[in-house]
Amino acid sequence: MSTADIISNYAKQQRQTTAQPDGLNNAADSGDDKRQQSVLGVDDVAKAIAVIASNYGEEFKCDANSFAATINNYNSGISWEEVIYKLPYSNLHVKDESGAMFIIKVFLAATAGQNRPFPYSLMYEIWPDAPAQVSFLRNMLRSQAAAPYLLDKHMPTVTTDPLDLLYKVYQPEFTRILASPWNSLSLILVLSHLLDSKASDEARALLEAGIAQEPLLVTLALARLKIQHPRLQALLQHNVARFLKREFSHYGLFFELFRICERKMMLAFFCNIHRKDSSFSRYILDVLVDLGMANELLLVPKRDDIMMLDFIVEMAVFASRRGILVFDTWFPGLLTELGSDMLHASLEILHSKLQLEAARQRGEDKGIAAYSSAELTVMFKALGVVSMSPNNTANLKALYAQFVELTAELERTENERSIEEGQIEKEAESLFLRLYRGELSVEQMADTLEELRDSLRVFMRKTYAHVIQYPLEEFSFFDNYPEKELTITGQLVGTLIQRHMLSPASEPAILEMLVKALQSPTSSKSFNFGMTALQACLYRIEQLPVFCTTLYQIPVFQQHQQQNSTSAVKLVQSIINSAMPTRSAQTSAEQARLGATPDLMGNRLGVFGAGGIAETQQVFQSIVPPPLPELGEASAAPVEETRDKIQFAMNNLARNNLSEKMAEVDKVLQPKHFEWFSQDIVVNRASQEPNYHALYLQFVEALERPLLIKCILRETLSSIYRLLNAESTVNSSRDRSYLKNLGAWLGGMTLARDQPILRENVSFKDLLCEGYSCNRLIVAIPFVCKVLEQAARSTVFHPPNPWLMSIMGVLAELYATANLKLNLTFEIEVLCKALDLDVKAITPTAILGRAPARNAIDALATDLSKATVGADKAPLINTEAVQMPVITGADITVDIMGVLTQHASFHAAESVFSQPTMKKIFYMLTERMIREIIPIHVARSIYVAVSCTRDTIQKDFCGEPNEEHVHRAAQVMARGLAGALAVSLCRDQLKSQLYQTMRVFLIRHSLAEQTANSVAVGLVADNLDLACAIAEKEAIERASQQIDAVLNEAYVARKRTRERTGQPFYDLGQYGRLMYPAEFPEVLKVRLNGLQAGHLRIYEDFTQIPHFFSQIGNVNEEEELGVAQSLEQFVQIMGELERIIAAAGIDVTLSQLPAQHEACLYARDILVRAARVAQMDDAVLDMAQALVSSLYRAETRLGVDLYVLLLARVCEMSARVAREVTSWLAYADDARKYNVAATLALINEGLISAEDEDELLARQIDAGRAGAAEFASRLLRRAGRDAFSRTAQSLARATQGGQQAGYRQMLLSWTRVYEHPAAGDTELETLVQQLQQQVALKDTGVAAAFFRAGVEAAVAGFEGALPGTERGGFQVADALVRLVVCLARSGEGLQPARMFVSSVALVAVHMHATRPETFGAYQRVIFRLLVGLLNEAHTAHRSGDSALEGTEALLAETLLLLAPTHVPGLAFVWLQLAAHRYLLPQLVSSRAGWEQAASLLETQLRFIQPFVERGLVGEGVKLLYRGTVCVVLVVLHDYPEFLAAHALRLSDAVPVGCVQLRNLLLSAYPRAMRLPEPLTPNLKIDLLPEISQTPEIPYDHTAPLPQGLREELDKFMGTQKPEDFAASVLDRIRTEDAGYDVAAVNAFVLHALVRMAQADEGSAQEEAQRVVLDLLREVLDKADAEGRYLVANAVANQLRFPSAHTYLASRLVLALFAKSTEPVRECISRVLVERILVNRPFPWGLLVTLIELLRNPYYAFWTHDFTRASPQIADILAAVAKSVHPTEAAAAPPPAATQAQ
Repeated sequence: MSTADIISNYAKQQRQTTAQPDGLNNAADSGDDKRQQSVLGVDDVAKAIAVIASNYGEEFKCDANSFAATINNYNSGISWEEVIYKLPYSNLHVKDESGAMFIIKVFLAATAGQNRPFPYSLMYEIWPDAPAQVSFLRNMLRSQAAAPYLLDKHMPTVTTDPLDLLYKVYQPEFTRILASPWNSLSLILVLSHLLDSKASDEARALLEAGIAQEPLLVTLALARLKIQHPRLQALLQHNVARFLKREFSHYGLFFELFRICERKMMLAFFCNIHRKDSSFSRYILDVLVDLGMANELLLVPKRDDIMMLDFIVEMAVFASRRGILVFDTWFPGLLTELGSDMLHASLEILHSKLQLEAARQRGEDKGIAAYSSAELTVMFKALGVVSMSPNNTANLKALYAQFVELTAELERTENERSIEEGQIEKEAESLFLRLYRGELSVEQMADTLEELRDSLRVFMRKTYAHVIQYPLEEFSFFDNYPEKELTITGQLVGTLIQRHMLSPASEPAILEMLVKALQSPTSSKSFNFGMTALQACLYRIEQLPVFCTTLYQIPVFQQHQQQNSTSAVKLVQSIINSAMPTRSAQTSAEQARLGATPDLMGNRLGVFGAGGIAETQQVFQSIVPPPLPELGEASAAPVEETRDKIQFAMNNLARNNLSEKMAEVDKVLQPKHFEWFSQDIVVNRASQEPNYHALYLQFVEALERPLLIKCILRETLSSIYRLLNAESTVNSSRDRSYLKNLGAWLGGMTLARDQPILRENVSFKDLLCEGYSCNRLIVAIPFVCKVLEQAARSTVFHPPNPWLMSIMGVLAELYATANLKLNLTFEIEVLCKALDLDVKAITPTAILGRAPARNAIDALATDLSKATVGADKAPLINTEAVQMPVITGADITVDIMGVLTQHASFHAAESVFSQPTMKKIFYMLTERMIREIIPIHVARSIYVAVSCTRDTIQKDFCGEPNEEHVHRAAQVMARGLAGALAVSLCRDQLKSQLYQTMRVFLIRHSLAEQTANSVAVGLVADNLDLACAIAEKEAIERASQQIDAVLNEAYVARKRTRERTGQPFYDLGQYGRLMYPAEFPEVLKVRLNGLQAGHLRIYEDFTQIPHFFSQIGNVNEEEELGVAQSLEQFVQIMGELERIIAAAGIDVTLSQLPAQHEACLYARDILVRAARVAQMDDAVLDMAQALVSSLYRAETRLGVDLYVLLLARVCEMSARVAREVTSWLAYADDARKYNVAATLALINEGLISAEDEDELLARQIDAGRAGAAEFASRLLRRAGRDAFSRTAQSLARATQGGQQAGYRQMLLSWTRVYEHPAAGDTELETLVQQLQQQVALKDTGVAAAFFRAGVEAAVAGFEGALPGTERGGFQVADALVRLVVCLARSGEGLQPARMFVSSVALVAVHMHATRPETFGAYQRVIFRLLVGLLNEAHTAHRSGDSALEGTEALLAETLLLLAPTHVPGLAFVWLQLAAHRYLLPQLVSSRAGWEQAASLLETQLRFIQPFVERGLVGEGVKLLYRGTVCVVLVVLHDYPEFLAAHALRLSDAVPVGCVQLRNLLLSAYPRAMRLPEPLTPNLKIDLLPEISQTPEIPYDHTAPLPQGLREELDKFMGTQKPEDFAASVLDRIRTEDAGYDVAAVNAFVLHALVRMAQADEGSAQEEAQRVVLDLLREVLDKADAEGRYLVANAVANQLRFPSAHTYLASRLVLALFAKSTEPVRECISRVLVERILVNRPFPWGLLVTLIELLRNPYYAFWTHDFTRASPQIADILAAVAKSVHPTEAAAAPPPAATQAQ
């Protein structure tokens, strides 16, 4: 279909539509063209375009140019913008990109040459058809060709404004997103609207596509729009979290833009994300550090940040672990800074963290602790010295008690692993091995290191530090590294720099290493390593200007730039070029250098900004550089060739080439160059490169030029002098850093080399005093500290050097009295640590306090006479100078004549001035007098008022970002002061002059002198105030204009900063110079978050200044009277209300009263008066206090309901009152609150929460508060237990505690009777019967509580016993054991003993968990209790008493519960009890006790196993091991049958390296068996009768096997399927850490032998042996070295006494040796030989098998290579052969022969 056809069809359709209904002729006539033009209007063309675009595709196409030309021919004046905007109403539904592009092409063709932009905003309007709009948006955004026409120029998400603020590495991506169609706030806004339409699914899909394509733009747009759509808010938070976790690319650019656009929102998002998931904390801190916001947030907290203090403290904790700050000093400083505002937040933080830790220790939360014990201790210590309310003090004590309970487990968590250096090194090496093997990527390795760095576990943090140190230690070996590993190491180092993962101490060393690497030859591996690392840290390079400049100065690096322009090289080149000064600037800088007073710092790359150091008054006069030494010739700069040689040598200087470079410089450096060289090394190197100070000093000393050293010292002092006195140093952290570097350089040149700093050059004490008096300690203290730090390297100037200690005394005085900021106190503390001093132990001086104010009056007069007030302290904002105005009488702007005409008064002389002529003369005389007098006074008042206002506003409002607040305060203060001063200055002169003028005038008009005097006095009294008012008005109007002119730049700076950056403006220069006396109240100090309402009110009070004496007095009397009257009326109404409530009755409720009841009317009257009272907060707070008191006194339901309702409404009137009332109701410790009805009413009204009341009441019950338990009981009866669960639990504990006390008292009574000499069995039996009547011991719960109380009393008795007392405090313990025996004999049976030992175990476990430090002292009483019962049971057995039958088994069960693996503190007591002569022999003497005896021995072995395997064998472990060996030896000797039956089970628990202990277990054999001599010649083991007997295995030997492996092995023995069974066995017996399950390996081999032994004689047995042999051989071949050793060890374990298993195992060993590979033979030999190398005994089967292996020539043992691998092995094998049989030694080759071979 052609364009003409479409238009024709539309024309016909329109003609038909517009046909007249009466049938008039509508045929076309000669005016057809005109009609056609009228038909094709905007709507028609829009519909035509909609049809084409909606159907555009392969089958339907239309040429846009032809279409546009045709439409223009029909209607040349059509508005194409209107056509486009009509499309949404023309049934447009675009199906693909070509249809969308057709619309754009038509518009462009139709408006060709007119430079009209495409009206893209049609996409962002609300269409009637939502699905059509989504389809149009989707296809438009998909089309690459359409992108240039869709740029939103009206509402872009990001504009070009931040371009100059971004690092260059971000600029390419930022430039790209500027041209993206998704850079539109309108687009996101319309999509948010479409989410609630019928096309919500399509809109959501389009939004998700936008996030996938442009996550940065979409997320930033959602943040800027602040759309309160739940789905979009969730999406925004989700996206920010993904950016934090680096799941999106360009996350650094996103947060830079987020900070610029929405800084407050970004911090709020961070805070919310942290509160929802604390695992994001380390990611958030990474971002804050990268943006440079960490110091601002942590070191300069604002009161506006009080609501997110938990977040700030969390950031500080992680920053402390990274070395960014010291939490020990930061938190107390913050507490001091914020005062009471910090208290509640700190308590809440402690409460939440302790709850989290308690949940973790209970197992409810599997995570790790949030804060370490040291961090929590810091918080508690800081809070402990702060004064707080009794309620907060009680809360703090409760929290500290909870902290003490949790400390032991928390510290165990922090130190759960060994922190030995060897173990840490192994852990670090394993990480690198996994990295190099490809198991970890570089990013995963960095993530792992981040977790280690931020962990509270000491082991993990030390491992991280070791990993960071690894590249530095290995750098010298990098040339020997393989390419792959070196590349990975470079990527890792670059990633660590990129992510800010290096501490402030380690990052300079890493950067220095990279510089050295890049200084290597370009073909070297070290250079490639450096380039790889540099490529991986592109986003950090620009943040390291010194590093970047150093790179640029490397000649080899510049060559590499020319050859291979990598992205890192291009970036460095771009950074340097953008910061490089122009040629003319360099020339002028060179000239300045060579002048008499060179500006050394101003010519360097961005050191102090464009202007260098500002010329200011020299504040620091205590530093005087020495004169330039006599060089013998004029100073001059070297020629270019010489300069290049020197610069090249200095740039490539290193310790390994020091002599070489020194020789190069020494050849060309002449004395006339010394000054130039000094400037270069001081300004360009020492001030920027503190890490190279030592190298540069060595270089200078090596030159051996004394004059050069003097020149360098002079240049150093000159540069320090300029920096100290520069305003830029006060305001710039960069310049202060340079000053500190020069301080360290000065100290290194002098003090570190035992050279003094002459007082005539630097007087450090005077310098500190000057800094204190001029408010410049911010530059003085860090400089002095850096100089003195070098004294630590001196042998002369270290403490207690008097010169040093006198300066330290001044620093101590500043530390104690100057109220320093955190960073300055930190500098002093660091200095003291370096000098090994305690700042609190240093005696402070008193020179600061003695310094008087010098000539204060003269100084004030001088200041007032200057044109610029305060010029010696130029602020950050260059405010307009205050000029003394010059005013003449003609300049007065007030219409004096008009004022006098209207307001002059003649009451005292009406008769004299009754004529108009007299009045006119009076007006003229008065006007002339006023114009003569007031100008000078008005000028002075304006000057003083504006000067004072300017200085005060600059100081008070340096932290106020709102220019309106500054303007308002400046205006009211200047106007108020100027008016008052003008009145004060001119009043007396006006009074005198007006009196004289009127007196002379009246006398001249014939009035008597006396009459004239009295009339003149009356005229003055009537009109003096009017004249003063004229002066005041003139002063106010002029002062208002002048203060605005003076502070105009301050207003503009605040507005400009907010509009351009979105950040608040702070005058940090002014803020940094503020100083306060030592005892200055915190509330009055200036903060960087604006003035509070109370401070602003001071300025508002300037409007209340009385200007005339007639107006002085009672200024606020009316207001105060209103408050007093209101409170008086309130008291009266409350009295009436209480009377009405008392008369209403007890059961009357508020809902039963009519609306017009007296009580309701009085209540309404109270609220009305409260709303109208002046100073609402104070008055309403008094009313609220009265209502609370009446509420708790109320005895009727009506009173409670009415007072609670009034209290709630009063709280709604004032936020302050609501806060105070809620705080008191929730946390006040007041017995009046124990009112059930009032409490429930307050909860129902929402004034207090049930949760807070529940928690508070539970704490009070636990603390034993009087009346709390009774109140809780009544409250629970009314409200139920569900709402107050914690209170119910505490009440139950309190009740139980009372029972426990009763039980303890009973036991103490029993002890006294038991200890009495006259007490016999009869008395004890009687007392037991009485006890059974009082306590229901048959009830299990009661019995458990009784015996636990008894055990605790025994422990308490032991604890309270005095040293050396009789029986050592065991009286209660012995009496308790005797009570258990008596109860058993009274018919209770073994039940009392069972409850007793259970209680002992329970108390022991509890004490071990809660008191681990002192638990060792209580082992004796626990041992006494258990061994006492054991002794009693043994005595009963011997006497034939069966009452305690089964006690041994009961004690064995208890010991298994108290296993050392569970309670390691009982390890020695446990072994002593388990091996007791009354316990272990009783168990093993009967087969019924074998299982328990074996379990006890196995438990002991498993406790020792991890210590031995990890190499943690201390003295305690050695002692336990020797004791265990002794016990096994005794059992082997006395009960060999038991040990032979359980030897294999016990050997599973023996550590692999404990060969002798394993031999002891495997050497056991039945007592009745006689072992054949293993050395018997031609011993035939298969002929022994015992070979046919299977050894006893009284336990399930297959239990350690993985599930299903036994069945698979049984099936394989029969079918030999599957074929890969051996490989699957290895996989099944592996552990999660890639090791092997030793017990499973042993069980697998044992079960294979059992199946072989179970096979029938003959071929079946041979087949079974063949299958097992092939299986084991395949397993050994496929296993690694560890697996091979464990399988061979398992087979060797079966070589015991003569039996079927020993015979089969021996055959297997020999067959495997004969038929396996060389590694398997070597492994078998190792296993057999190492068991012979230890002390005897040896298992019989082992000896027989080894002898056969050595003797039988079939195995050719001595011919294998491993027997000759080294002389040491040959010696060992020869010794083994000799120990087995002397004849075998002859068969073994001699060591010498072995060595020769």
